[in-house]
Amino acid sequence: MENIIDLLNWRYAAKRMTGEKVVDEKINTILEAAHLAPSGIGLQPYEIIVISDPDIKKQILPIAMDQSVVTESSHLLVFAVWDEYTKERIDHVFDHLILKRHSESASYERQRHFAKQFFGNMSIEENFHHAAKQANIALERTV
Repeated sequence: MENIIDLLNWRYAAKRMTGEKVVDEKINTILEAAHLAPSGIGLQPYEIIVISDPDIKKQILPIAMDQSVVTESSHLLVFAVWDEYTKERIDHVFDHLILKRHSESASYERQRHFAKQFFGNMSIEENFHHAAKQANIALERTV
């Protein structure tokens, strides 16, 4: 088994991009890996926005602390987390799961109720911080 320190030393932040375009197949694999990442109650409270338009990336540059990797990258992935876990968002996720998995809705009702109760007792700030942590799990899985 590799030493944990060796594994941590391998990891680094990209300082510059090569200008090489990442093929769509790889982008799709990254998105699928993020989609399959675990999250609290399976809600995946974030959207991943893929930006490849150079003009949009230039507009983002100032709010990304002028990091050149934003405009040098072929694709910029923005993890946009929910600002709040609403009953409607929770229902949408469970309705989608039931439809996608061809499941009986009764099998998800207990989990749906728990999610609404659990997140309904949190403040909006707590909701946001929780969602951000869930997005980070997906981000870590894609790297």
